[in-house]
Amino acid sequence: MKKKIVMILITSAIVAAFSGCSRPVTGDKEADDALVAFNKIVKTYPDKKGFHEELKHWGFELPTGEKFEWSKDMSANKADFAMVMLADPLVEAGLDIKKLDENEWLFEPEGKDDKGNSLPNRLIKPYNVSDKKQASNGSEDSMRRLLKADTENVSYRKDDKHFSLSLGSGNQVQWTEKLGTNDADLIFALKAEPLVDAGLDVKKLADSGWVFKEAGKDDSEMGANPDQIIKIYDIKK
Repeated sequence: MKKKIVMILITSAIVAAFSGCSRPVTGDKEADDALVAFNKIVKTYPDKKGFHEELKHWGFELPTGEKFEWSKDMSANKADFAMVMLADPLVEAGLDIKKLDENEWLFEPEGKDDKGNSLPNRLIKPYNVSDKKQASNGSEDSMRRLLKADTENVSYRKDDKHFSLSLGSGNQVQWTEKLGTNDADLIFALKAEPLVDAGLDVKKLADSGWVFKEAGKDDSEMGANPDQIIKIYDIKK
């Protein structure tokens, strides 16, 4: 009887250990690899990571002050992922914020954060993954749960050695498989059509940091991309 109890305890310990080791797994290889790559970027630049208590969002700050954000709890709000961008460069290129679909875009005027730091005008592209309540533990676990909730949104771009996270039709956040591969550590890609319809003149993007990219075939499994504007971030700068 004692031997049986011991075997049960050993088996339970093995199962527990295995569960602990497999905790980061999303259930999809590309999503797993994307998670590992993203976490390495954040760990390399820990001073760029922050947490917004009111929104329950983790955020990674980019060299221009823009941010990529992901939610601690998918039930907290409708923006489980968010690209937070400088609005003024796009406005100067003709974009009329008021003509954008309020269900698809958010605008936050300049002001102060909760620490008294100045904030510029910001254009935000939110994306809702799920409204399921999650008790995540830290930024890595939060990202794991988000990717696991919809692994089909993640793909790998072989030519660029980038992972791509789709935030709705034609909108993406991409990050490098390995830091140092090239200067494109992270990329924001926005579908151009709704921005152009709201007045953006892609010919006036020269000094904005954004570049127009014509529609063409993507080298990931997501297929063809529409016309986009993209912004490349070299995190080392």
